Amino acid sequence: MTPENLENLLVAEINALGLPVRAYPQEPGNYFPEHDPGEVLIRYEGRKPIGRDLTGMNSRVKFFIEIVVVTRQVRGAGGAYDTLQQIYDRLEGRTLDGMAGQLTLDAESFLDEKDGLWQFGQKWSVEGNEYQHYFDDYEKHHLGDT
Repeated sequence: MTPENLENLLVAEINALGLPVRAYPQEPGNYFPEHDPGEVLIRYEGRKPIGRDLTGMNSRVKFFIEIVVVTRQVRGAGGAYDTLQQIYDRLEGRTLDGMAGQLTLDAESFLDEKDGLWQFGQKWSVEGNEYQHYFDDYEKHHLGDT
């Protein structure tokens, strides 16, 4: 699973709720929501190896994602609280294509407010399997050969 594929899967899941959603902007300093009262942003945060099999070729990794709700409305239908709940209800426990585990909400918090534009974030994690391709040229270069 690549970071971009994971972002795209989450964009599709949230889009299925009918919410305006997109990947985190390339230039967040210049960002302003295009939809009223706001929109949902998906940001890949990284991955962490959590296990490897005896061959060393199969790894279990945990991916970390942040979902940010940016809105001018906090309460009521379509507000930040409502949107956060809709996302939670849709994603908690869901297994995405290509992943080995269920999505888990790790934390939800207020991020920022500036000029009436509110930001709330949800930190999510999900486990996946990765396969490393190794090349062993032992046939051509035996141990001890220089």
